[in-house]
Parts: sequence; structure tokens; C-alpha cells
Amino acid sequence: MVPSPSDADSSDADPVNPDPFGTARVRAATLQAWRSSPTRLAEDIAAETDLVTVGYRDRLLTELAANAADAAAVAEQPGALTIWLSGSELHVANTGAPLSVEGVRSLSALRVSAKSSDRDHRDQVGRFGVGFTATATVADRVELRSTTGSVVFDRAATAQAIVDAGVDLSSSMSSSAFPLLRLPWASGQPPADGFDTEVVLHLRDRPGEELLDSMLAQAPDLLLELSGLSRITVADNVVDAEWVERPELSGAGATISEIAVRITSAGGVQVRRWLQARRGATRWLVRLDGPAEDPDRNVLRAPTPTGVELSLPCRLIAGLPLTPDRRHLHPDADIASAAPGYVALMRSVDLRRRLGLVPEPHRARNRDDARLVDAVLADLRAQAWLPGVDGDDLAPARSVVLPGLSDDLAAVLGELFGDLVHPAVSDPGQLPILRRLGVDELGLAAVAERLAGVERAPDWWHRLYAALAPLVASSREVEELAALPVPRSDGRMAIGVRGLYVSESITSGMRWLPTVDPVARHPLLERLGAQELTVAQALADPGLEQLVDAAADEPDGELAAGLADEVLTLLHADEDAKVPAGLAGLPLPDDAGDWRPADELLLPESPLGSVLVDDHPFGIVDSSMLDAYGADVLRRLGVGWGFMVISDDLPTAPDHELPDEELWWDGHDEPPAELHAVRDLDLVDPDRWPRALELLVADERIAPLLRDRDGYTAWWLRGNAEVDGLLLGDYRAPSDRALQGVLDPLPHPHADELAGTLATRDPADAAAASLLLTRLADPDRRVSAGVAAGVHAAVIDACRHGRFSVDDVEIPSGARTLAETVSDDAMVVDQPWLLAVLADEEAVLAGRVIDSSAAEILADLLELPCASDELTTVVRDEGQAVTWDEAVAVRFGALRGDVPPSGQVRLHDALWVTVRRRDGERERRVSWWVDDRGVTHLQR
Repeated sequence: MVPSPSDADSSDADPVNPDPFGTARVRAATLQAWRSSPTRLAEDIAAETDLVTVGYRDRLLTELAANAADAAAVAEQPGALTIWLSGSELHVANTGAPLSVEGVRSLSALRVSAKSSDRDHRDQVGRFGVGFTATATVADRVELRSTTGSVVFDRAATAQAIVDAGVDLSSSMSSSAFPLLRLPWASGQPPADGFDTEVVLHLRDRPGEELLDSMLAQAPDLLLELSGLSRITVADNVVDAEWVERPELSGAGATISEIAVRITSAGGVQVRRWLQARRGATRWLVRLDGPAEDPDRNVLRAPTPTGVELSLPCRLIAGLPLTPDRRHLHPDADIASAAPGYVALMRSVDLRRRLGLVPEPHRARNRDDARLVDAVLADLRAQAWLPGVDGDDLAPARSVVLPGLSDDLAAVLGELFGDLVHPAVSDPGQLPILRRLGVDELGLAAVAERLAGVERAPDWWHRLYAALAPLVASSREVEELAALPVPRSDGRMAIGVRGLYVSESITSGMRWLPTVDPVARHPLLERLGAQELTVAQALADPGLEQLVDAAADEPDGELAAGLADEVLTLLHADEDAKVPAGLAGLPLPDDAGDWRPADELLLPESPLGSVLVDDHPFGIVDSSMLDAYGADVLRRLGVGWGFMVISDDLPTAPDHELPDEELWWDGHDEPPAELHAVRDLDLVDPDRWPRALELLVADERIAPLLRDRDGYTAWWLRGNAEVDGLLLGDYRAPSDRALQGVLDPLPHPHADELAGTLATRDPADAAAASLLLTRLADPDRRVSAGVAAGVHAAVIDACRHGRFSVDDVEIPSGARTLAETVSDDAMVVDQPWLLAVLADEEAVLAGRVIDSSAAEILADLLELPCASDELTTVVRDEGQAVTWDEAVAVRFGALRGDVPPSGQVRLHDALWVTVRRRDGERERRVSWWVDDRGVTHLQR
């Protein structure tokens, strides 16, 4: 139970020495001084009033706790302070050294502190000195109970003593203004059990509960400031502190500790954790589980709060000399001397918090603050505390920052850039702080420059590019990285990506194109300017063609060996890539050890070799090439298996070494838009054409060329390839009914697929026309009248279109008539009415529709007369002249589909025409006729 206070004349007073501190002598001396000099009393009143109203107006618990801490230091034991309220009495009790005679004298003197000058007591704040005046801010009666004796200060008793002593009082003086702490009285009241000293404040008017709340709020900070105290109890709330040294963080003259301040109350336990760096009498602290100090509310603590405002984000507790009111620095104090411990604290906090603890000069609140900030910044610039990427701390003045540095980029650059600061302190928003510390900013251009000459594996460079990529947001960053080293596929390093290529499918080096090593490739390189390269583009590069030409000129194959590997590897990487025709000249080894162009080599057991003449010029490719790259890749390059195709997307001249190419070229009015042709057809053995045609048809690349009648391949085969002694151009496709009977079908299982290489009804030249007319004149052939008329019409049409002239066509020995016979005395029907008077055996049709101009051309081709020229005809009688509006005339016009002519028309009951040819004459009855005058005769 909390003990009750007792009066100064308590019966519990020590009967042996009721006044162990000589309070009576102190009172007598003080009253004598006041009697001798009334102004002395006024001065004491003014001094205490100033201390109460100004100097110590808000420092009650601070000063009492400081006394308790000093008592604990003197006793060399952890101190404990307990505060409780009993009615209007506030009790503040502590353990440690008890009250002494010097302490009582200090209490009564206002200015004199009982602090020892002994080094063992250097940590004392000052026991029972002027700071005890703070008790007068809340009480007019104060008891100090101690195990060595107790004293009481009482304002009312002091007033009475002054009056009784006959002190000359000013008329303006009131008893309430008399000093409280100048006249002590001995008391016999002991401190509460378990305590060495107890201060009892008889509260004047301030509510005790309010004081307890205020003291509980101050207690956690006081335990930090007064290291002699380990516990403060306020009513039922216990605040204690645990100090743990961190030797692994200590060093360079500083001791690092972690402090846990626990606040235990009915609501639970709260813990505040602090980190402290101690260097001599200076301590720097920062909250581990809370924010840094508010720069607008921080003050110097020496060790308890002073009135010196500070803007630093860390708490400073320093052993600096102060003015008597402990609110200001003593003029001789050097606040800059407290700076060194700041760096030690910075090294110990989490690296992500460090920059947030750098003071800002512009926020300095006074001259002392500015001096301290400048000193701290000077130390921070020169000493190592800024975290580096390699784990070591760096001195800002000798370090660089790469704004936006990520963990990934730091992991790559850390082994190279020992002066690079950690990503945690490399945010662009932190640059102003780093600049203030003297850290140099490292741009991307400088990074690229530093990387010049670095030798690392391609995967290291890939990780570098991946880590750099987030920093490249605009063309500015792209330009800065223009000199970024890039590993090439050939093992060399390039400075910058200009002129380099990247590829998804190309994984090997190419001597004619600089490509990025595929392991190092990253999209960043394309953003920097590297160009995407396909296999087809690599194969089509002019540089490769030049190398192929150069390799072809080297007989030993030194260049060709490496080049062949690179090219064939490319072909293997993309089976669909187009292969330029010029690459077929790339030398490869043959089975005899010689180097020959790929297109002069065949694969072993090549089907093509089985159809060529025995003395063909091809060699056999070395089997090692087949094993290494496969037949498909070699074939795509030009090594023969089947027939090979030459392609030229923009031919300009017949310079492709194709047989009869100039002749085919001359057959075109303009150069072909593109050329795709089968080569080496002239090397086929004449007896092996049936098998050769099978190979051609079966080849997917060649099949379209066989269908292109006007293309070189079909053209050449038509005029040169033979089957059963006849050229392909002498045959027709089995499905071609338009030439049935005229030409024989090709005796080949793929004849219809070879239709483009065979003859058609539409002759391309005079030779083809001659063949058709000659075959029509063959009496041993069965040709229908319709087929014959169709062939005649096609030949005439070709002649009209200028494919050949009449004079270029061979004159046949006869002509196919309407009777499907062959005659050399027939006539070409050039007027439709003449058919009515001609026998089928003597009529030759120029088409299914009689056209006089077509008939004239056919007559010239066959050297036969036109019927109108050969025959003389006369209508037997004149008939009846009518108009074209007559029913018979209208019916005639409707049947023929003709527009009614404007000439005359005559009707006959029986229309007879006399026909004369040479010496013969005959009469024929007809249904209509047109005489030489143009008169139309109709039979009713």
C-alpha cells in the first residue's frame, strides 16, 4: 500500500539526530541574509519565480527522473522510478543513492548542484540542483523522504518564518510570492518501502490524473535519455528499457546498441525499438519500428530535452554543457563535436533508410543546428556508410550512382563497378540527396564506356541487357547506349549495335554478316538499332555471293570449307528459306577430295544420274557432307538428286547457261518478268526420256514449270525431248480432244501432267502450224470434221495474231474436207450459201462459222481456191421482188439472226441455181442464195 505523508514534526523523527541535514542552520543563515539585505529576499523570489515560470515550467518529471538517474549512477545500480497519486499528493519514488547533506544544501541554494566532479559520476545530470525548482510549478509543499533523513519545503511555513524573523517586507510582497525551496525543515517521514528516496508533492491546483497521463507519455523518452534508469512506473503502467549491444555493428570508436522500450498497461504491451550509436558522451538514436524524428519538433537532449531546436532526422543525446536552466547551450559548447557518431548510426540502420536520415541544410532552425548539420554532412561525405552494390559501404565523395539501378542490374555490374551505390539508394527521387553528399551521377553512356574491354560470357551480357532494358525509355537513352559492347556470333566484340543483326533462327556465326551471339540476344538490342535478320535475308546478302565467288577461285578449298559450314548450317535452320541461285556455285568436296561447285555435284544414288548420258560432267558429293547436313539441305543448295531449277526474279538477258536459252528468249517481245527453269535437260540420254519425264513430274518444284507452256522448261522439252522417236511437241495430251486423230497421245503414264510440254491446237509458231496441217492431210488418220474445222480456225487465228506468216508454213499435200477425207482438189468455203451447192468431199471449212477473210487465209495456207473464186453461179429465174417486211423474208432473217439487209430480196416458188466449175455444170435447188449483185433470193 502507498504510505501516507506525515508532517515535518512527525513522531517518527530520528530521536538521535532529528535534523541530520542541519536544516535549522540553513534556515537561520538564510533568514539572517534576508534580514541583513531585504533586496536579497526579493532577488531570491525573482530567481525562483523565473525558474518556475520560465526555466523549468514543463520539466517536472524530467528533473525528478534526472535526480533518480543520478542516484542510480552513484549507487552503481539500475535505477527504478515509481509514480503514484494519493489524493492530492503526487509521489515520485526512486531507488539509488539516498539524500545527502550536499543535496539538501543544493536544494536550498537555487543555483548550486550537488553533482560530483568525480569521474565515476561523470554520467550524472546534476542531483537536486536548480532543476528541483520544477516541483514548485505544481506544489506549495514538497517533501523529500529518504533513508538518510527527510526534509520538507513549505511555502506557508516559509512565509511565517520570514515574518517571525522580522525581515523587512516590501508592501507589494504577498505570502504566495515567497520562495518555496529556500527554507527546509527536517521531517521524520521515511520513503515508501522498497525505495531510497521519495518526493511527495502536495498538488496545488493541477489535477493529479492529468499529471500522471503527461508523465506516462514522457516516460519512454526519459528511459532513452537517462540510461541510469531501467524502469519507470506510472500508477499501474510500467515502462522499462532493455539495452542490447550489437558488437557486430560496432566499430571505429562507436558502440551500437538496440533498445527495446516496453510499455505495459492494462491494455497490453507496446514495444518501441531504437538503434543507438554511442561515441563517448554522444549518442545518436533512430527509431527502428517507427518514423524518423520530425525535423520540425526535434530538440537537442543533454541528456534531457533542451530548448535547442534541431532539424536532423535522428535524436541526439549529447554531454554538452548547458546554461543553468538547461534550455540552451553554454557559449563554450561545441555542438559540432557531436557529429562523428552520426556516421556510425547510418552504417547500422537498414540500407533503405539511410538516405532518409541525411540532414537537409535548408531546414536548419538556428545557428547551432546549422553548425551541427554542416558537421554531420561533412562526415557523411567523407566516410564510408553509403551501401555499395558489392555489399561494402562507400564514401559518397568517392562513389557513383546509376539512377534507377535495379537489383538485377546491380547483380551484373557489382563485380565490375566497385564504386556503384546500392539499388536501395539509387532511386531517381533520391538524386538531390546524393548530389548533396557529393555522389557522382553515372549515365548510361558512362556505363557503356566503362564496359568497353570487359570480357564475359554471352549469357552475362544477356543478363546485362535484360537489366538495362527498363532504363531505356526514350531515344535519349538509346543514344546514350550507342557504344554498348555486344558479343558477336563469331566470338568478337562489337562496340555498339550499329550494323549488327539478330535472329531467332540463326545460331551460328556468319563471316559475311555481323550477328549478335544468340545467347546474348535481348529485345533491348533491337530497340538500340540491331536489325532482325531471317535466314532468307542472310542467304540473299550480296556479301555472301561475293564470298562464294571468291571461294570458287580457291583451288584448295580453304575458304570454302568454313563458308560451306556456315551456309549449310543456315539452310538447316530454316527449311523454307529461299536459296538464291548464286549459292549453287559454293564449292563442296566431292568423293575424290576435290572442291567443286554444289551444282556440279550429285548425291550418291541420285535418280538424276540414272537418266543422264554416261559421260555427264557431274561429280558425287563427299559422304561426310551428307552425314553432317543431310540430303535435303544439300539439295536446296544445289547438289543434284533430281533435276535442278534455276531461278531469277529479275532476268535481264539469256545468261543462265541454259541450252537454247537465246532462242527461247528471242521468242518473247519483252524479257520475262522472272525465270524459273530446269537445267541440264540437254544432258538427258535420249533413250531415257520416259524415266526423266517421270522425275520431272514427281518434283513439286518442277511440276508448275511443266504446266507453263510459254516457260523455258516446257518450251525446251516440247522441241527436244523424245519418246518413241517423236518429240514431245509431236504429241497431244490424252485428254486433249481438240486434236483427236490429228496427233497421237503421248505414250506415258503421266501424259496429261505433261500437257504443257505437248502440242496444242493453238500453234505457237510456223513449225507447230505446219505439223497440224500436215497431220490433217494424212489420209491414214481419222479426223472428224469438227476437229478439222477447229484446227483450221486455230491456225488461222495464230496467223492473224502474228505468230507466223503464211509463207512460213509448210504447204500440206492435201486438205481435210467436210466429208472427213483428204483432197488436193477441194475448195475453201468462203460464203455460207455456197455450201448448198458443194459436195462435202470438195468443201473445206476454215472454222465452224464461215468467215470470208478466214477462208482466204486458209486458202493461202493450203494453196486451195476459195469457192467463190472457183465457181460460177446463176439463179435460173428472176423471182418476185418483195421487201424485207414480207413474212418469208422476216422468217429467213429470224432464223439466221441477221439484221434485215437493205438490199433487194426476191421470192421463188422453186429456187434453182446453176453452178459451173471448169468444164462441168450442175444445177442445185436451194432454199436461199445471194447472187453476184448482192440480191437475196428466197424460196417460198
